[in-house]
Amino acid sequence: MALVNIVYHHSGDPKAPEGKDIRRKSVKEMDEYMNHLVVEMKFAGVSTKYESVEQEGPNDIVINGRRVEDILDGLEIRRPEVNDENSVRSQVIVVTERSPDEWDTGIIEDISDILMKNALSKAYADADKLRIKELRNSSD
Repeated sequence: MALVNIVYHHSGDPKAPEGKDIRRKSVKEMDEYMNHLVVEMKFAGVSTKYESVEQEGPNDIVINGRRVEDILDGLEIRRPEVNDENSVRSQVIVVTERSPDEWDTGIIEDISDILMKNALSKAYADADKLRIKELRNSSD
């Protein structure tokens, strides 16, 4: 059994709100993005399973039985810190068209890479914590 089970539920291509742009404009583009993340996780040694399921209703991603939006709710997302030449902490400013935490939660295809990776990391950490707890209980 995989530690991280990801299911992408979709019923059709996402519709961008009037005058706005979304990060991934089709189910195919989102599916390719998720497959790429799964490959990255597997290379890092994380047991991962991914499934793309066509079904009625809003498009959504469920990780280990929880919606991405629910996983991110209450999670503090921090900007990455790096050391500069003088070993003083500073923040890297990456110029993008939109802030990574700007996401239309009604359109899962609009989620930023930072938010998706944080949701996956949180789901993995929770699953690993549960696995360790079960191992301790079984050894008692």
